[in-house]
Amino acid sequence: MLVGRLAACCCQPVGQALNDKNAKYKENQGEPLVKSAGITVRHLIAAATLLAASVAANAASTVTFNNVANSVDRGGVYAGFYELTLDAQALLGLCDSVNAQVNPPITWTADILTYADIQAGGVGKFNSPSTAATLAKYSQAGWLFSQIGTLAVNDYAGQADIQEAIWKIMVPGYALVGAGAGAWFTSATDTTHDAFDWSAVMRVVTPNPLNQQTVDVQEFLIGPGPTVVPVPAAAWLFASAIGLMGLARRRAD
Repeated sequence: MLVGRLAACCCQPVGQALNDKNAKYKENQGEPLVKSAGITVRHLIAAATLLAASVAANAASTVTFNNVANSVDRGGVYAGFYELTLDAQALLGLCDSVNAQVNPPITWTADILTYADIQAGGVGKFNSPSTAATLAKYSQAGWLFSQIGTLAVNDYAGQADIQEAIWKIMVPGYALVGAGAGAWFTSATDTTHDAFDWSAVMRVVTPNPLNQQTVDVQEFLIGPGPTVVPVPAAAWLFASAIGLMGLARRRAD
């Protein structure tokens, strides 16, 4: 599975190096390269396999849940955007698991999944195993995430309503609290958005492993790149998170 990360590899691709040497050898000898400096093609393939495995094993990002930012208390649970740090980047994100109880500040390792990753069977918190129904859940959540940009920048209650609708999609037994949450949930689950392509609006930050530090840690939904949420709210929400003091985790005391 190919997972988007914030890490980079600085070596020349093995396949390209082999092609370059083949071309030079053909020019000088008229024959394909089988061995060069005692390294066989088989060795190069083995090295490429090990390199790929090493990159995959070390590619997980680090996410820190700092505080609940401008989220709203909904029946003892904070709904709305939380302040996060993803590797070295400060941003905001929505959580999608109302049952995951975490107290800030807390840090864990996570995979950053794109729409393509989830569609290809990438394991999120709510699609193991991956089925048509679980893919629809992430598409419905992606559509809701895209609707953040339709709200006023300081509409914290509206953001919380969308957050609650996402919680109910992922955990159907959750009882909605906010006055507008039911309408968002109904719109998201009317089958219109079951195949919504959220590539341009959202990524999923999935804990890997799902349980860390003996805690069922949270899965977050974040923007597709440097922006946090769909415009026009993105710039304001990013700025609002900087310098905020930590509150109690999203479960109110």
